[in-house]
Amino acid sequence: MKKLILLLFISISFLSCSNISEREKKINATEEIVLKVYDAQLSGDVETLKSLVSDDFTMTLTGKLDISGTYDWDSYMEFSKYFGSLLIGEVGGEFTDIISGENAAVVFLNGKMEGIGGKYENDYALRYTVNSEGKVSNIKEWLSDILLATQLYGEEISGQHIDPDKRFK
Repeated sequence: MKKLILLLFISISFLSCSNISEREKKINATEEIVLKVYDAQLSGDVETLKSLVSDDFTMTLTGKLDISGTYDWDSYMEFSKYFGSLLIGEVGGEFTDIISGENAAVVFLNGKMEGIGGKYENDYALRYTVNSEGKVSNIKEWLSDILLATQLYGEEISGQHIDPDKRFK
């Protein structure tokens, strides 16, 4: 009898571990959609990208640069073309990680590009929000403004503490 109870307990434990909760299914679906959008972005596959975003899609670039702001689909395409014109060679990036939730995921990558000011290896965090139809409705992007300004705009930027004697004190 003890063996039967033990076998029953192990079977129930195994079955409960193999069942994926609804929350986990949503997280997995969100991650799958986000990675498809990310791959389409990085490869320049506009047709696939367009099929994976919602009609009310927006993209927000954070920061204080002249290109920082929120774009709809058409202005995002113009922004992408302009950004590409600042690069020497192709857009490139190395995927480093993803953190996924039920309705959004954040992708981290290291940019591997070159601009007029030299190597442009910016670190990026991109949050993709997925709507109830399973389409990406917003991408929000964080990066180093200073690196973009120096390596893609050719700006000379140097920072000085207001009072060097009080720095780190």
